[in-house]
Amino acid sequence: MNWLTQCKYEILRNLRNRRFAFFSVLLPVGFYFLFVNLDGPNMRINGTNWASYYMISMATFSVVGGGLNGMASKIAFERTQGWLRLVQTTPLRPFNYVTTKIVASLLMNLIQVFILFALASIFEPVHLTVGIWIISALFIAVGGLVFIVLGMLIGQLIGMDAANIVASAVYFALSIFGGLWFPVTILPAFLKHVAEGIPTYHLAHLAWQLAGSHLPTVGDVAILVGYFALFSLLAIWVTGTRTESRAV
Repeated sequence: MNWLTQCKYEILRNLRNRRFAFFSVLLPVGFYFLFVNLDGPNMRINGTNWASYYMISMATFSVVGGGLNGMASKIAFERTQGWLRLVQTTPLRPFNYVTTKIVASLLMNLIQVFILFALASIFEPVHLTVGIWIISALFIAVGGLVFIVLGMLIGQLIGMDAANIVASAVYFALSIFGGLWFPVTILPAFLKHVAEGIPTYHLAHLAWQLAGSHLPTVGDVAILVGYFALFSLLAIWVTGTRTESRAV
């Protein structure tokens, strides 16, 4: 099976996954239209109006949910059903197995962000230049790699049923304490420091800066790259450990 065919199958699996659609599209869109209208429409945060600011928050929330819930349950299912052991006995290369899942998830990130951005632009007072729309969407979608890899790590460590629970718990914890549900500016000082150490905050902050006509900071990118490297190394180590234990 070639790489493109495998990638197509992974994309179709994502599109047919109702749990994935709920956490990555329906929930963020519902939260957006609920909270954006509960708060004052004229409120501004760091030079960004509330509708634009919260649109970015929920777009980030969307890719975090897609990466964690989509990938964790999928990997855990395939591992517990013996699919990974079967793959090792077939001509399917491990590189193809991993990269097609990542690319399919990245494509879904772009679709999720596009849906939320499009709905926000139609129904709410979000007015950004075309360049900021595009760059913000790309930052959020590609930055979601951090949570795709984290989802893979959770799926490797935990059984299928528990993986859904743990991934959902991590999803909501990272989102709430990372400032996606409530602006970091209104949080107590202690929680502000907590948020600044969480990858969800830094992913959203990249796009918040752009929406407020500021340049993205190198620190945000560095922290996201660091988390991506950490989660990737852990996932590789766990996979290698499991492979060695089966071989013994």
